[in-house]
Amino acid sequence: MILDATILKLRENMGQVMFATRWIVAPIYIGLIGALCLIAIKFAQALFSSIPIIFSMSSNQAILIVLTLVDLSLVANLVVIVMVAGWQNFVGPLPLLHLDKGERPHGLQAVGFNNVKLKLISSTSAIAVIHLLETYSHIEDIPRADAFLQLAILISIPSVGVLLAWMDRISGSESA
Repeated sequence: MILDATILKLRENMGQVMFATRWIVAPIYIGLIGALCLIAIKFAQALFSSIPIIFSMSSNQAILIVLTLVDLSLVANLVVIVMVAGWQNFVGPLPLLHLDKGERPHGLQAVGFNNVKLKLISSTSAIAVIHLLETYSHIEDIPRADAFLQLAILISIPSVGVLLAWMDRISGSESA
């Protein structure tokens, strides 16, 4: 009887310890706020450095600058998605009590794991497309093997997304 009570107490304590370890990831999500600030700085740098030379650039150069800005915004969106979804799923709900329900961004409410997978695959595919467009705009300077490798990566990203969706469907998981 004493052994059963000891094991029960040990299991309870281990459960509390395991549950408390979710706070170990909190500094990582806070660090992602710093990464988001770095991305914003690089965005501003790319934008402001192009302003003085905009009239002397070719259309292709202007397109590449815009693609770089779009690329940085997609990466920033990925960081926000991972930060918010990770916090909500592993640490706890975000305290958005001061916001009216209409003000809360729909995409940041109860982000489930399947939804995060879909958003990550979509954003990663878009980023890969941008990098491939940049590669093909300088195709004469890029080895063909590198260009084909980028194309293979671009094709594989949505393929992984389709496989993940198929596995979710087979297992009966619902997208959140």
